[in-house]
Amino acid sequence: MQDTVIGRHRELARLRAAVLAAAAGPGRLVLIDGPAGIGKTRLAEHTAALAAECGLRVGRGFAVDDAGMPPLWPWHRLGRELPELAEALAGGDAVQWEDSASQRFRMFTAVADALEAVADPAGLAVVLEDLHWADRTSLLLLRHVAAELPHQRLLLLATARDTADGPYLEQLPDLVRMPNTQTMPLTGLSVEEVRYWLGHAAPTLDTAAADRLHERTGGNPLYVRIVVESSGESDPDPLSRRSFRRLALAQVDRLDAATQTVLRAASVLGERIEPELLEQLTGADVETALDTAVTAGVVRHPDNGAVAFVHALIRDAIYAELSLSERMSLHRSAAELLAARADGDPSAAGPIATHLRRASGPDTDADCAHWARVAAESARTATAYDEAIRFHRWAIEATGPSAPGPMRAELLIELARSEFEAGRIDDSIDHCAQAGAIAERATRPDLVAAAALVVHGIGTPRVIATVDQLCRSALHGLSADTDGASIARLTAHRAMAAAQIGECDRARELSATAMATAERSGDPDTLLDAIHARHLALSAPQFLAERMELVERAIEIGDRARQPLARLWGYLWLASAAFQLGDLALVDRAIIALEQVAERGRLPIARWHLHRLDATRAALTGDFAAADESNNAAFELAIRMGDESLLGLHHAFRGLMNMVQGYASETEAAERFAAMRHAPQIPLIRIFLPMTRALAGDLDEARALFQEFRELPGTFQVGPHWLGLLYNLGFTAVLLRDKETAERAYQAFGPDDGYYLGDGGAVLCSGSIARPIADLALTAGRVDAAIEHYQRAIAMDSRIGARPFLALSRLGLADALRTRGTPGDLRAARSAITEAAQEFRRLDMTHRLRAADALLAEIDRAARESNPLTTRETEVADLLTDGLANREIATRLVLSERTVETHVSSILAKLGFQNRTEIAAWRLRS
Repeated sequence: MQDTVIGRHRELARLRAAVLAAAAGPGRLVLIDGPAGIGKTRLAEHTAALAAECGLRVGRGFAVDDAGMPPLWPWHRLGRELPELAEALAGGDAVQWEDSASQRFRMFTAVADALEAVADPAGLAVVLEDLHWADRTSLLLLRHVAAELPHQRLLLLATARDTADGPYLEQLPDLVRMPNTQTMPLTGLSVEEVRYWLGHAAPTLDTAAADRLHERTGGNPLYVRIVVESSGESDPDPLSRRSFRRLALAQVDRLDAATQTVLRAASVLGERIEPELLEQLTGADVETALDTAVTAGVVRHPDNGAVAFVHALIRDAIYAELSLSERMSLHRSAAELLAARADGDPSAAGPIATHLRRASGPDTDADCAHWARVAAESARTATAYDEAIRFHRWAIEATGPSAPGPMRAELLIELARSEFEAGRIDDSIDHCAQAGAIAERATRPDLVAAAALVVHGIGTPRVIATVDQLCRSALHGLSADTDGASIARLTAHRAMAAAQIGECDRARELSATAMATAERSGDPDTLLDAIHARHLALSAPQFLAERMELVERAIEIGDRARQPLARLWGYLWLASAAFQLGDLALVDRAIIALEQVAERGRLPIARWHLHRLDATRAALTGDFAAADESNNAAFELAIRMGDESLLGLHHAFRGLMNMVQGYASETEAAERFAAMRHAPQIPLIRIFLPMTRALAGDLDEARALFQEFRELPGTFQVGPHWLGLLYNLGFTAVLLRDKETAERAYQAFGPDDGYYLGDGGAVLCSGSIARPIADLALTAGRVDAAIEHYQRAIAMDSRIGARPFLALSRLGLADALRTRGTPGDLRAARSAITEAAQEFRRLDMTHRLRAADALLAEIDRAARESNPLTTRETEVADLLTDGLANREIATRLVLSERTVETHVSSILAKLGFQNRTEIAAWRLRS
């Protein structure tokens, strides 16, 4: 049977068991109850279909909400489907049951006997719905038939609302006490079940939409279905339709006028009802009204002892029925009551602002703006950034476009701060630009400066250009005598902008000026900005010692600074330096500290940096699956944050992983090219074009695209992009066997190969810097230098367990030794390539493994060509080297002594040697 019921797995299992039990006997009575729309009918229909599949005969009856419904109506409806009952029921219609209990009993017995006859031998399922409307006689008959179930193959399934009273409530205890009765109360679907429903019915809606739908409907399947079906309409809110509101208000309409008045006021207060506030708002007997509403199933008492609407749709429906004037008046009164007792509590600001936003009266907009700002700051302090953004927008909306310029600029800056902390970079920089323009027209350089200092640590061209422009504008209007701290921070931000666009010499000059000015200010936020700028300007191995000093100061200052990312930078820079030093224990300590920062501050940018570090750390040691998982997590977060530079690093990581693997598929290449069309067109990013084409095997196109980069080594300034660009450019030159460019890049790296590639701000840590230097040396024809660099790289990568890069260094060493080509080199090359191949196999680096196998074949061929001796002659020569006499060699090789003498003579002749000593010396050299 096709299961069309969402959720209800437990209930479905119990109903299936009841059907199977009834088919074999004894029978069952299943009582399903719950509020309207909860899914009672759906379960009843499912059970009937299941019973039919199992071979049971099925009959249905139901009660109706009609005062004219005759006695035994549900059973008469059942009789239409089970004609065998007709005779027994017909005899009962003329009986006045109140006057003839004996006749009623005989009829009940006849009905029970008829059902037993129908049930034998295959079984019978009887579904009786809506028994909350049934007459007393129908329920008495149900009780009588249920008493016979132990002797019948009969399933009785009855549905009723859990708020039922009257005859059903009277008979319910007796029905429940029967031994073959099962009760099945239904509540709303779980949030997981609503998510599953939306995943199939409305796949365009996300998880958050499902969660909101569950909260609003309480999981009531009827309401969920109506809302889902409305999601494609121009007005997706079903409450806009009066017919739906009346459905949601069916229970409310039956209540007395006083209770309805209290509930109307309660709908203004929200889904959670505070009785004391409600009593102040209405002056009514709230306790009695709420008790009545609880009994009717309109409100409930949650576990915390408060009072709440059973679900938001009822509250929303009541609220939608209020007239505009009544609604606005109640909101104003509620705001005034809450404000009167707020007593400086900032947590009350949100509800007050919410009411004022929907109220009317004098000074409402001004009051709303005030309380919204208080609420926004409270939410921001609690790291509830999305809430803070909402309240900031309310404040801007309440003040309107006619507000004085400085006030509007301040409001926009406050909004931009919360947006930045929430990771909404594009929105934040837009509002900073708007605030800066308004402040400049108002001749308020202090506000221009405030707008300039909101967004930091983001390297997209648009952000860099906007911030730099705001900084320049603010600096023109500030005074060195009174605004030293602001000037230092603005200068620091200008230094960061210069470093990001490649003007690294100017960045170091500006950052030094900012540091000197910040030291004089003594302000921790100012000093932290200056340290940030200085660290960025010095982001290269040449300045590692000074950067470590800056890291220590940043960590110490981070606990005192006010800016939200203060504690992030020091630990991020610590990870950066630790990667470059190859100190993975220090990397791990920095990651743990960053995780605490991310958890405590709930800052998306901190969580993004943490994912990036996790990806870098995992890839370094060969855990590629974990690296991909962390990279994808960073990408998903970047999408939500809307920062293009963060999105681009996902693709950069994938590109660098292709470099590690030595291969890129056409699909990967196409995806990378598509992503790069939207990325900043700087050399660090454009170099991926020829590199990816070369990795995909299109060497001619790669060479054409590489032309613009061939003269770059040695010409670009040392700074944040220097190491990454030089590494990528050199890697591409090696792929293309471009000897001239490889030589330039080798010279640009310089002689110092003692650090590791990449850092905490980079996309990937690629092991020892000695390995790419060795690759360049080998491509440039510096074979001896290459071997020395590879040996250094092997020692460094072995020390930190950088397995993929250790294997790559061994692959490179084997190639260099094969190129030099002495017999000893070839033996060492074979040993190195064997170890590399084993690691490539373990790490599933299939393309690199194929390259290793091909190189091993070349090494073996070269070894054969460089040694003129046969295998047996080589064995004899090796034993001669060990100082063995001919007789000893013969014994060892199981040969005759004469045969050994013949091999020795042949060796001397082939090598042109005069004696055995020369043979031994040759073997030792080789």
